[in-house]
Amino acid sequence: MKHTPLTRAVLIGLQIGLAAFVLVPLFWMVSVSLKPPTEPFAIPARLWPEAPTLDNYITAFRPEFRTYFINSVIVSGASVAITVTLALLAAYSFTRGQLVAISVLLSLVVLAQMFPHSAIIIPIYKMMRAADLLDTRTALIIAYVSVTLPVAVWMLRGFLMKLPVSLEEAAAIDGAGPLRIFFDIVVPLARPGIIATAVYVLIVTWQEFLFALSFTSSKEMRTLPVGLNDFIGQYGIRWGELMASSVMVSVPVVVVFFFLQRYFVAGLTAGAVKG
Repeated sequence: MKHTPLTRAVLIGLQIGLAAFVLVPLFWMVSVSLKPPTEPFAIPARLWPEAPTLDNYITAFRPEFRTYFINSVIVSGASVAITVTLALLAAYSFTRGQLVAISVLLSLVVLAQMFPHSAIIIPIYKMMRAADLLDTRTALIIAYVSVTLPVAVWMLRGFLMKLPVSLEEAAAIDGAGPLRIFFDIVVPLARPGIIATAVYVLIVTWQEFLFALSFTSSKEMRTLPVGLNDFIGQYGIRWGELMASSVMVSVPVVVVFFFLQRYFVAGLTAGAVKG
């Protein structure tokens, strides 16, 4: 599509404005994390510290932070593994099955996506309390799987629908069983969609706050988003340490997305055009 010089200039201006809207808060977060305790309140405010320091990072990286980090890794990793596995199996059934019951179940999956987290937190909390799972990583994993599984099924179903069924039929003619067809043909072909779904689940669970705050009470079970509240006190906020912790929390997800972005984009755009 050809654009006039004016249209091209407008598009470039919109792109620059969008990039600034997204990046300026991140830049300010990094800037404050490198400032001494008194400089964030200096007048006039400075975009970049005069004397950058890593003291905020050293202070923020205390034993509690390492505990929160380990909890987040365990909870997010387990949630990704369970959600992607269940979603892949369910999506494959939805795309290959022809039963009316499967269509009904798919409609229920779509319906489950319409409920906000705040609407289901109380029922899940009561179930966790009845099962004596409160203040455990297991409670968070179950809660995260329950809220991410519907979207994961929907994402993988859209991808699997574009895979040629003829390959599975040819393998079946050659004598391959259902399990071998699934693991040797479907799973390798669905790798971009699986990675895209895994990245989505990781981003959601890594930054989730509401369930983690409601289902954990001890510091030993807190995840990183809840642990950031340690820097928010009754009489003030330790901005430097809070921003330093926020940077450290953001880095793992940014690194994962940086290395897997091509799979993420391929998984989300698969089937957008015929070919």
